[in-house]
Amino acid sequence: MAYPRPYDGPQKDPGIALVLTILGFFFVAGLQYFYLGKHLKGLLFLLTIGFLYIGTIISLFTIGGATRKVNRERALGLR
Repeated sequence: MAYPRPYDGPQKDPGIALVLTILGFFFVAGLQYFYLGKHLKGLLFLLTIGFLYIGTIISLFTIGGATRKVNRERALGLR
């Protein structure tokens, strides 16, 4: 049985993800999810203007945890 190899490359920065979330109010919604590699969710945000900005407001509070989760999954080789 082969185990996933841990990834030791650069991690995603929560600060950049937060800045991309804030930019979603003024330019293109969903950039933060493209940055984290969640392309489907990013596309949904892009097409729905961040779920009419309500999703973007929620992302302001949850993007830090989402970034940590992606970094943890990458460290374990799951992503």
